[in-house]
Order: sequence, then C-alpha cells, then structure tokens
Amino acid sequence: MDIKDVMQHIGKREVPCVPEHSDISAVIQVLVRFPHSRLVYVVDDRQRLRGSITVGSLLRHIFPYHYEAKIHPRGILRNITAARAEHIMARENIFALPDETVDMVLKRMARTGAKEMAVVDGNGAIIGDITAVDLLSYYPVKADPVDE
Repeated sequence: MDIKDVMQHIGKREVPCVPEHSDISAVIQVLVRFPHSRLVYVVDDRQRLRGSITVGSLLRHIFPYHYEAKIHPRGILRNITAARAEHIMARENIFALPDETVDMVLKRMARTGAKEMAVVDGNGAIIGDITAVDLLSYYPVKADPVDE
C-alpha cells in the first residue's frame, strides 16, 4: 500500500502551515487551530516545505527560563533574536512522497522518531500530511489468542 492510498482514505484535510516570514504569534495561532498536530510546517511562497516547528521548540523559544539546562549556549542568541518562523524552524525536513510504501514511511518514522510528516509532490510542495495514527489504521489487527 502506498501513501497516496492512505491519503485517499483520510480524505482532504487542512495541513498546519505558515509562511516562512510569519511571526511567532502566527505560528502559535496555527498550533492552537490544529490541536491534534504537534508541529507546524514552514513553507515558502510556492508552498514548498522549508522546515518545521515542533511544539517543544516553540515552548523552548517562548519560555526559555524553564529549559535553561537544555538550551545550548549557541541557542541562546538564536532565541533572543528570533522573530519569525524561519528563525526557529528545524531545517532537516522529514517527509513522505505519495508513491512511497507505508512500510518505507514507517521505517523512516522509526529511524527519526517522527510521529507525523508532510507529504510532498515532486517539487517539494506540501500536498498533505500523514501521522503514525493514520498509518496504524492499516495495521492488520489479529484476534487476541485469549479470546479464542
């Protein structure tokens, strides 16, 4: 089964995205609008994936005094000067392609620890998102041997 099959089963749903030049308050507003998601995708003017911002990184940016021991000294300057989504986004993009198999994407999720990722077209534009729960819906559930 391919990711495009999963996406068809899920149906059309809005993806939590912000333009890369958005201010931090816009990122917060998108996270609040999508409580099921733990990240926001950062896109350029052609909707191409540029990065992502997790709830954790946003919290560390807004409330650094709660995370002092976990912030590397180089990150302090970034936190002080960051004003836009592009300043705090992670640039290591983990994504899926529509023609990839569910197994390939599950392996990538396991390797990277990702629980959700963007689905992009051949130009890198976001066409949807996929979560671990979406993929689990295709796991074959077997009868519990105790019930037999």
